[in-house]
Amino acid sequence: MKHIFLLLFITVTSLVGAQSIPPPPAMSNSSQRKLIDEFIEVSHYKEALINYAKEYLELRMFDYSVDPPKELLTKEQASSIIRKFDFDDFKTSLYSSFSFISENNLKELIRFHKSINGKLSKNNSTLLMTPDIDLNIKNQMDYAIENTK
Repeated sequence: MKHIFLLLFITVTSLVGAQSIPPPPAMSNSSQRKLIDEFIEVSHYKEALINYAKEYLELRMFDYSVDPPKELLTKEQASSIIRKFDFDDFKTSLYSSFSFISENNLKELIRFHKSINGKLSKNNSTLLMTPDIDLNIKNQMDYAIENTK
């Protein structure tokens, strides 16, 4: 009986010791943050992100899994969601996602966007996107849709 208890004790303590605290979320340092802010400004990132959110909302306006398609969101509701979108709150997600870009690469991105006057596409619908930014903007839009019902 003592051997079983000892074996069980060693197994449990080794598993408990293997648990660790998850690392904190990635955050940019102050010099990166200044570069990220400059990149957001010269690339017209806010406008491009809002255009992305509008397109996402347009896709979510109807439930196409039923026949006839059911309207989930009116154009007025979608416009209201976009008007209420707080880009300054969303910047935390951008700082975190862009913190993995080196300062030199951020400077190059800034130079590039300045050289094209910040417009990658005619209606500014093209933007630098990471999976985290994509997930966060979609979650924010989905949350807003749920709260309009």
